[in-house]
Amino acid sequence: MKVALARFPGDDRPYRVGLVPSSEQSRPHVVAVAQQTSDGTRNAAWLCGHLPHIFPNLRAILMCGIAAGVPSIEPGWDIALGDIVVATEVIDYRHEHRVDGHGSIRGTVRPPAAQWMNVDHLVAAQEMDGRPPWLPTLEAAAAEEPFRRPDGPGVPRVHRARVGSADLLLRDAVLRDGLAREHRLAAFEMEGAGVAIGAHLGDRSWYMVRGVADHGDDSKNDDWHPYASLVAACYLQAVLARCPPFIPPGGSRELPGADRLAVMTDALVALRVMRNDRYTVLEQLPGWMREQIRENSLPRLHVVETITALERLPGGLDALVAALLRTLGGSSPDFVEVEQILRANWKQQ
Repeated sequence: MKVALARFPGDDRPYRVGLVPSSEQSRPHVVAVAQQTSDGTRNAAWLCGHLPHIFPNLRAILMCGIAAGVPSIEPGWDIALGDIVVATEVIDYRHEHRVDGHGSIRGTVRPPAAQWMNVDHLVAAQEMDGRPPWLPTLEAAAAEEPFRRPDGPGVPRVHRARVGSADLLLRDAVLRDGLAREHRLAAFEMEGAGVAIGAHLGDRSWYMVRGVADHGDDSKNDDWHPYASLVAACYLQAVLARCPPFIPPGGSRELPGADRLAVMTDALVALRVMRNDRYTVLEQLPGWMREQIRENSLPRLHVVETITALERLPGGLDALVAALLRTLGGSSPDFVEVEQILRANWKQQ
C-alpha cells in the first residue's frame, strides 16, 4: 500500500496518511501515522491530545511498537523475544501513593474499548484454529533484511495481558520481576499510559500491541528491535482488517482541507508520469475542464491547481480517474492505490 506524506502549517511533524483494509472490502480505514520524536508517557499523551486537532475525524488511537517482556517468573509464564503482547490493561506503575515504604497505585487507566477486544478475539479464534491471520504477512516481510528473526525461523506466541507503563527505561531484572509479580504484568514499555490517558481525554478509544524486543535486564540491546516492530505491525494490520469501518455508509471520509489536499497531491506527484509528463494525463480530460486549470511550471503546484480546479467542477473526480485509467491501465497497482486515495479524500460538492 502506498502511503502519502502530509504536512500542515505550524506543525513541523511529518504525518503519513493512507488506506488500510477493513472488514468491508469497499470501505477501507483511513489511517494517519504519527511517530513520537522521543519516548515517554508525557510525549505520548501530548501527541494523542494534539492529533484530534489535526485530524478532527479521528476515531481511535492505536499504539504499535516494542516492549520488554517478562521471562519465566512462575510456571506457565514465559514470554520470549519476538513474541506479541496485546495490552488488555495498562498499569501506570509509577503513578503511586507511598506511605512508610509501602506504595499503591493511585488510579487506573481506562482499558481498551470493547470494540477492539472483540476484534482481537476474532484474531485469537483463528490462532486457535492454527491459522494466525498475521502470520503470512510476517513470514513474507521477515524473509528480508533488516527484519529477519535473529535466532532463525520461529513463530511468535501471542500474550493478552496487563502491560506496565512508566517513564523508566528498564534494565533491572530484580525490579522487573518484583513489579511483574505485584501487578501481574507481562511486559513493560514507556508510552501506553500516555496513549490511554490522551485518548480518554479526547473521547477516543485506544488499543496497543507490542513486539517483545528485550527482557528488561542487563542483556538489553537492539538486536530484536526490527523483528519485534514488524510482528507488532503485522498483528495490528490483521486486527484492522477484521474491524468494521468507523464511518457509516454514506458518511464523509473527508479530512481537513490542508491535509486532504496534501494527501492527494503527494499520491499524484509520486506517479512518474505526473512528475515528468503530466500533460499526457491532462490531455485526457475534457477540453472545458482543462481550460479551468491554471498553468504552473512546477509539477507539484500544477498538480495542486489541477485538483482544486477539478474539485469545483461536476464530474471532476471521475474525469481525473478516467484520465489516469487510460494512461496507467486498470491493472496498474499505482492506478488502484491512487484512485483509492482520491476517492477517499475528494471534496464532496
